[in-house]
Amino acid sequence: MNKIKIVGCFAVLLIAVNTVYAQSASSVDAMARDALRRLDDALSGKSTNISLPAAAPAAESAPQVQSTRGGQEPRWVTDPYTAYSRDRYVAAVGFASNRAEAENKAKAALTAIFGQSIQADLSVVTTYSEAVSKGIVNSSENTNLRDELSIRTSLDTLIGAEIGNIWDNARGTVYAIAYLDKEKAIAAYGHMIQTNLKNIENLTAMTAAEKYTFDGYARYKLAALISGINMKHAQIIAQCGGPTVASLNLPSESAINIEAANIIKNIPVAVTVKGDRNNRIRDAFTKVLSGEGLRTRGGSPLYTLEVNVDLSEVVLTNPNKFCRITVSAELIENSTDSVLLPFNFAEREGHMTYEEAQNRAIRQAEKQIGEKFPAVFKEYLAGLLPQK
Repeated sequence: MNKIKIVGCFAVLLIAVNTVYAQSASSVDAMARDALRRLDDALSGKSTNISLPAAAPAAESAPQVQSTRGGQEPRWVTDPYTAYSRDRYVAAVGFASNRAEAENKAKAALTAIFGQSIQADLSVVTTYSEAVSKGIVNSSENTNLRDELSIRTSLDTLIGAEIGNIWDNARGTVYAIAYLDKEKAIAAYGHMIQTNLKNIENLTAMTAAEKYTFDGYARYKLAALISGINMKHAQIIAQCGGPTVASLNLPSESAINIEAANIIKNIPVAVTVKGDRNNRIRDAFTKVLSGEGLRTRGGSPLYTLEVNVDLSEVVLTNPNKFCRITVSAELIENSTDSVLLPFNFAEREGHMTYEEAQNRAIRQAEKQIGEKFPAVFKEYLAGLLPQK
């Protein structure tokens, strides 16, 4: 299987929730290829029904940045488009008691213009950042874009946003303009969309044997996350005057997530328990796994939840009898014998007879499994990343 190379925007991690509808894995791949072709045509000017704004004339350069102090208030303080043409730029003004803070506020004001299009979700930031740190994904193949992304410190900063004019009124307030060149933004975000479409296709291209595994599930979940990022990028492109989101026909985040859920339903996991009493502990774990959609019956399981139960008497200076129960569970990948998820706990229960103390300990263990293991297993699934 080819090594995955994910090119995305580490500085602009974004996600969108789309209308849920069912799609097969093959149709998701087809959508990715079609969207890639359509966007490539749009950016190269080949399409007859998707067009970008005409590029600015070569002779027209960005307005010269002016930094002044005192004097009459510049017109751009109240209307940034007197300095930066609305046809070519998106611009906003910020002000503060010092220049650095004024620039930050100007960028924040510029960002606010795009609203939901660039709001980062913490879970997306966490997942994508971990993928980058582990070398599963790369920032960009485009050198200029990669250099810009590498110096970003804010995850919701627009790519290509720059600081323009500065005015210090000499009375304790500094004003700054932040602006975004629409054509450059369309090109930058278009590049990221194109690359991410290829990565979605690479992530979802697997054999059936590879697909119906926890790694296959992780690949689809990451593909869905990237699809959500792409939708945000597409919204920014549209707000800058590029192709509409609908016209690009991008793969749906919801559709890929639906397929990921279907993968889970087809992953077989066996549950084996040593030291059980009437299969009570086994049934408690099986109920949790079945509740997450996993198949716990059938031959040739890819994974096994191996559980050890130990019941022992605890002697105390007390007329009652006490029993300690220790439950140790490990989710094992059978092909590699590696531990994917450990889970363990211990409880102690007492009664007038040791037999009833044992029953109480087992009931308490069943309760702990039902209450705690679902959260632990969900967290494991949520944190899965594709293997390198």
